[in-house]
Amino acid sequence: MINWIKKHWVLLLAVVVLIGGGLMILKTLRSYSNRAQPKLGPMVESVYGIGTVTARHTFQLKLGVSDTLQKLFIQEGDTVKKGQRLLSFMDNHVALAPFDGVVTELPFKEGESVFPQIPVLTLTDLKNPYVVVSLEQEGALKVRKDQTAILSFESLRNVRLQGTVSAIYPKDGQFLVNIEVPQMPDGALVGMTGDVAIQVESKDKVLQIPMVAVDKGMVTILKNGLAKKIPVKLGAMDGTWAEVTDNSIQPTDTIILPGKP
Repeated sequence: MINWIKKHWVLLLAVVVLIGGGLMILKTLRSYSNRAQPKLGPMVESVYGIGTVTARHTFQLKLGVSDTLQKLFIQEGDTVKKGQRLLSFMDNHVALAPFDGVVTELPFKEGESVFPQIPVLTLTDLKNPYVVVSLEQEGALKVRKDQTAILSFESLRNVRLQGTVSAIYPKDGQFLVNIEVPQMPDGALVGMTGDVAIQVESKDKVLQIPMVAVDKGMVTILKNGLAKKIPVKLGAMDGTWAEVTDNSIQPTDTIILPGKP
């Protein structure tokens, strides 16, 4: 009788353990409901930066000696033609527009004294602008002339523009990239900024994982119902997905994404 009771208690205990383990696994699975699977496909690596729409021609009128502004023939915002009168000084000197453009700065008024090397007027050619991007050193090393760039402006929603890298050069401790955009929309004014993605490399059949899954070089995967953190080596990235360059992740693995359960 005692042996029979012991056997049943052992059996009951085993059932409880199995149920408890199952509940723990179920709870774990529910806790990690934000999951993703690796994908195999093409990868376009891009270098990202903020681009500024830049005028191709800008002229600033500066004097070599002090003088008095006598007459203004234009105002800020005026569109002028090459050779048009802009302003005159007490010494009878009349400044003419060197090219077609828009008066974008006119800080002095008639009768005011103007001192040497201080801009009296700024004339800007707003037609056919290009985009200048400042990059970090690591990104600049990957950029080459004639690479494709994709641009978007927050002020121009749903508009994606394609451009081409025309030059890369250092200036004042920065690494600058010039991008020619053949079909710049009318709404994109000089001085506006936008997001720029320069496509620096393209690969086929690359194993990829979501970039949001990576935390300090570690990725959490689901193994036998339990979460496990593993190191991962990454290669190219496109802003959303990252290339896996080692054997840490398999195509059949389940990846745990950060977020609320």
